[in-house]
Amino acid sequence: MNEDSEVASWNESRRLIISQLRDMDASIRELSARIDKYNDSARERASEVSKEAQAGIIELNLRVAMLEMRAKMWGAFVGLVGGSAGTLLIELVRRALLR
Repeated sequence: MNEDSEVASWNESRRLIISQLRDMDASIRELSARIDKYNDSARERASEVSKEAQAGIIELNLRVAMLEMRAKMWGAFVGLVGGSAGTLLIELVRRALLR
């Protein structure tokens, strides 16, 4: 009877181990599916953030280019006015000295 109870005990333990392994397998598969789902949503969010950042960089580049153009135009205007004023002043001094 002792041997029969050991065999019965081993069979019951074996069934319990197999049951636990099946439960663990199902849990691992469920966890894997959840991880894949969260990874996909994280990739989508990262892609959206990347697109927004790229749009922001393009907008900043455009604004910088516009400011550079504005600065060049003001520089040209100041150079024109300064050069004209300098030429006029030299011409007035020259005429005054020639008299």
